[in-house]
Amino acid sequence: MVGKFLIALLMLSLLWCVETYAQFSSVASPDSALPEDEREDVPNAEKLFDQVLTEPEHSELVDKLLWLREHPFDLNLITKEELESIPGIIPADAAAVIDFRNRFRGFSSIRQLDAIETIGEDIVQRITPYVFVVQAGDQPLVQVRTRAIRDLQPRAGYQDGSFAGSSVHSYNRITAFASSGLEVGGLFEKDAGERYTDGFASGYVLVKNIPFVSQVIVGDYVVEAGQGLVFWRASAVGKGADAIGSLRRSALGPQPYRSSDEFNFFRGVAATTSFISPIGEFQFSGMYSRHALSANVDESQSVSSYYTTGLFRTAGERRYRNTETERVVGGRLRYKPTDDIGLGATYYHSTLERPVIADRTFEFSGRRTDVAGIDADVQLDGLTLFGEIARIHTGARAGIGGALLTLGRKASVAVAYRDYSPQFNNIHANGFGEGGNTKNERGLYIGVQIPFTGWLKFYGYIDRYKNPWHTYDNPLPTAGYDMLMQTDARVLPRLDLAARYTSKTTETSEATIDEFSRSLRPLFNRTQQRFRFTVTYDVSKLLRMKGRLESTVVNYSSLYRQEHGYLFFHDVMWVVSKKLSFQIRLIFFDTDSYDSRLYEYESDLRGVFSNPALYDKGRRWYAMAHYRLAEKMKLSLKYSETQKDGVTSLSSGASEIVGDVDNRVA
Repeated sequence: MVGKFLIALLMLSLLWCVETYAQFSSVASPDSALPEDEREDVPNAEKLFDQVLTEPEHSELVDKLLWLREHPFDLNLITKEELESIPGIIPADAAAVIDFRNRFRGFSSIRQLDAIETIGEDIVQRITPYVFVVQAGDQPLVQVRTRAIRDLQPRAGYQDGSFAGSSVHSYNRITAFASSGLEVGGLFEKDAGERYTDGFASGYVLVKNIPFVSQVIVGDYVVEAGQGLVFWRASAVGKGADAIGSLRRSALGPQPYRSSDEFNFFRGVAATTSFISPIGEFQFSGMYSRHALSANVDESQSVSSYYTTGLFRTAGERRYRNTETERVVGGRLRYKPTDDIGLGATYYHSTLERPVIADRTFEFSGRRTDVAGIDADVQLDGLTLFGEIARIHTGARAGIGGALLTLGRKASVAVAYRDYSPQFNNIHANGFGEGGNTKNERGLYIGVQIPFTGWLKFYGYIDRYKNPWHTYDNPLPTAGYDMLMQTDARVLPRLDLAARYTSKTTETSEATIDEFSRSLRPLFNRTQQRFRFTVTYDVSKLLRMKGRLESTVVNYSSLYRQEHGYLFFHDVMWVVSKKLSFQIRLIFFDTDSYDSRLYEYESDLRGVFSNPALYDKGRRWYAMAHYRLAEKMKLSLKYSETQKDGVTSLSSGASEIVGDVDNRVA
């Protein structure tokens, strides 16, 4: 019944759009068609995240980008490194902005970005949400974000008593500011099924511009350094439609931790100082951290594995909580002899309270780690060279080097080669690559971006990689390649079309029995191809419609097996007034199994990463409403529901739901 109502509502909205089209004659791009407050929380979010083929939250990266959006840089004070931290902005673009500012003695309006000849409209749209020239209002004294999410269907863990807490997932964050450069932040999160006493608490104090010190952070923080081989955040922008900007990292050093990942951060103090000498600019950051980690401790009081999910709902999960302690002492030196050359050196020493005993070859064992790295980046007009080499105390190394070439507004090319040793064990690294652990990988990446005309753009990349040692899933070394091609076209002032093709081939293994009843795990090629077509139509300044058709084909070379899947969705975003807006999306999906699943990146509450995997046959829909209760207070609501055909239960174990419906309210 609900599905029929939604289809009827979408059809009525389509008819209304066609009827009222002639009433609106203003021409606007998709980013400017909707009021500022109703645009995406994270601009270009789909390009950044919809190649993420996993369901776990990437909230740490989302929170970083939201913070940049909510606290934009002053365009007349922003540094080149801060510009490069904006997603999709490469050094040549940042240098062009800084050079324009120096030549014309500052910006009087953001619109002046359009006058920079070497950057295009796409780059201007990427920069604009994160900068200001004339402050629209005073810096808020206090900023509060709170949210609650609850599954409406009872899960097995609540019925059998294994989940000790309530079914509400709650999140509360408060940040207070002072004009003197003081910032204080605190966060508390309780996952669904957890007791409040098992929730996660985090906080920090940030002080800027005190004598001899640029900034000091006391409490929880993260460190960005080089290309991520020594230090980086838990998540980073990876491969996707942004084939150029996602390759090179732009590091900002120690930064306050404002997210809710319970494993990947530091707890202690970090300070940064900088000074200018006759031979260039120096910047030094020092850090100390003592952080309790969750791990599986065996009978010998040794750690066999880390527990990184942050879920402590059951007695079994709670036994992992805070069973290990890591102490880290480190520092980073950054030297810039000129504006176009940067050299860096990073080091840290880590000591664990309990020893780690590895159960596989080349995994980390022991109680201490030393990691050191050097990095460099050089800019020569439109060419940027970058790289980093890191080494751990055992002698194992990891390295990445690459180049970005920009040919004005015509085209950009990115090339990088990475080589991460199988013995390189660094839990604080997060370098660019196919895997998520910055080890046991070699790869060559080539990306291009070509704006053929003002209305037609092409993006694409090819990434060829190899695992020189066996992995957890495969008993032998494996190889694979990944490619993407996408074309974006604005065929009418309000109509955008996008076509995408991706192909991913990996060597994998599967347990089989031969004719002599022997167990074998032969390698075979698994190739998944995906085809996507997206239509975005701005009916007016207040109404946007979007539709997508996506299909996938999975081939298993030597197994002579093939799977198929498809996904279709249509959504409508309607700004009713300055205070009220709605978004509704209806999704149909049908795949042969979980292996041919399709991911659907969708809107959610601010700060929530939502990328559900859809498989089997069924429907999903969600509706969101945003209402501005007051000038500085906004309320958002979301209801989502997934229904599958021909099933008697969803999920498994303590998370199992009896029935074919999984719905929640947030």
